[in-house]
Amino acid sequence: MKLLITTDFSANSKGAIRFAQMLAKQSNEIEATFYHSVHFMKPTVWSDVFFKLYKQEEIERLTAELKKFVFSTIGRDKDKFTNIKFVIDSAISIEKEIIRYAEKNKIDFICIATQGAGVLRKIMGTHTSYIVNNSKIPVLVIPSHYRSRQIKKITYLSDFENLKKEIDKVSKFSGSVKCGLDVLHYSSIILDKNKFERDKDLLKREEYKDIKLNIVKNNLELSLMERVSQYITKSKPELLIMFTKREKSFFETIFLPSKSAELTYTTKVPVLIYSK
Repeated sequence: MKLLITTDFSANSKGAIRFAQMLAKQSNEIEATFYHSVHFMKPTVWSDVFFKLYKQEEIERLTAELKKFVFSTIGRDKDKFTNIKFVIDSAISIEKEIIRYAEKNKIDFICIATQGAGVLRKIMGTHTSYIVNNSKIPVLVIPSHYRSRQIKKITYLSDFENLKKEIDKVSKFSGSVKCGLDVLHYSSIILDKNKFERDKDLLKREEYKDIKLNIVKNNLELSLMERVSQYITKSKPELLIMFTKREKSFFETIFLPSKSAELTYTTKVPVLIYSK
């Protein structure tokens, strides 16, 4: 599993580093690239040769600083990673460059820490919002306050639209970190009951025998985000997984329903977002 962990050297960005650290402790296949992007501006009075030398020296200096920052966070657990790389990139648009680098280097997951009080502020932050909405590569959104905690259970929030394709991706992830998996679905008016029953039966197959299905009755008095918040508070998973279209749809339904959702759900757990 190849992770791209972004950092700006701030304390807030350590959440993503700690989450990668936890994955490495639970899996023997984590390759981590710790990544920082900076825009080098060339003064008009500098020659191209001088600027090139300056840029090279700055990249070397920042690479050493990045190594020190990461190792001071993960400590002895650096040996838990299969491989570690440190990358200082030069870019005008940090968000676009993160995606470009991830795609070019066949990264499996982009891991980014967020800051702020509520999930809406966290998820819709400038960098994270752009990456989530434009990256074909799944994005791990980690609360800035995250502290290493063994991943025992993952909750996958499903709308049952494409269960087989999605559950295969999710179960592959949960299997790699050796943890339990719950499928959470909120019941609604079912237009195709036969398909719904087939999807339920899918989870009875041998390869999915360890997956627990939770179908919860809809409470229309609460937004979906409020319902999810209540479920997570009660169930206490270490990771929430969801799938989203880039168009305004399921993602907006979750994260833009009301101000109360922003206030009541403070994202105490990391979120893994796949693109549909």
